[in-house]
Amino acid sequence: MGVLGASVAAPALAEPKEPKPLPVEIKGFKDKLLVLKDSAGGTYVVLPRTEGLDYRAWYGTGKILYEQITRGSARDGDAWSISVWAPRLAQLRPGSIDRKADGTYFKSCDGQDDFVLAEQTGDKAKAVLDKFTFVSPGLVRRPHLFARDDNGVYYYVDKLSQLHGGKGYRVFVGRKGGMKQLALTDVASDSAGQVFSTKTGDLRLIKTIDDEDKRTTEWVKGSRKTELISLDLDVNSPIIFNELGVYKFIGTICDNL
Repeated sequence: MGVLGASVAAPALAEPKEPKPLPVEIKGFKDKLLVLKDSAGGTYVVLPRTEGLDYRAWYGTGKILYEQITRGSARDGDAWSISVWAPRLAQLRPGSIDRKADGTYFKSCDGQDDFVLAEQTGDKAKAVLDKFTFVSPGLVRRPHLFARDDNGVYYYVDKLSQLHGGKGYRVFVGRKGGMKQLALTDVASDSAGQVFSTKTGDLRLIKTIDDEDKRTTEWVKGSRKTELISLDLDVNSPIIFNELGVYKFIGTICDNL
């Protein structure tokens, strides 16, 4: 008997231990790193673009510094700007760490959490580079599926980032701010779509092969099917990261919105 018609409840899948960000080794470029601080206690470490090395950046409010996911960069003489992933911002806007032509530094979060940054030199910079821990991005998961019904109930699935294996799905259902994680009993994934089976019901992502426009998403509970409205993950990023209540800390320079 298929998943949807099974009369005996399947046991929940064993929840894997949630991975943590991975250590990043900086010895190979430690002497090229720039250390900056803001007035609220944030620390920023930037690897400027040099021969053979592209821009990288880390940020944290304690002694753990999380690598930022860069989205692009620009340079004009001594001035440069690094754009970083900032999913809490509206309209797909990135955050940025900038060096101005006059030698000053600035952190921008679209006017909502902006700071002038002070360069740290000598023993202050050395203390950060020697004693702080550098790790991969703080958010180990990425959005996978987002939908809602006509009553304002949201359905959300995330999965582990590629750095942490790429699967490890989680399913959440509920209204904004009150999402509940449902225990998964099975995940079926093939050329026709995906089915995330839980003890409560099945969230089905069904698509016609090679035709994203005909994709449908349904919530199935017993014999009742509710067709859901699929929501774009990028456009709705502020809802996912600010309003659902699934994520608190994500380790970006624009976390404090």
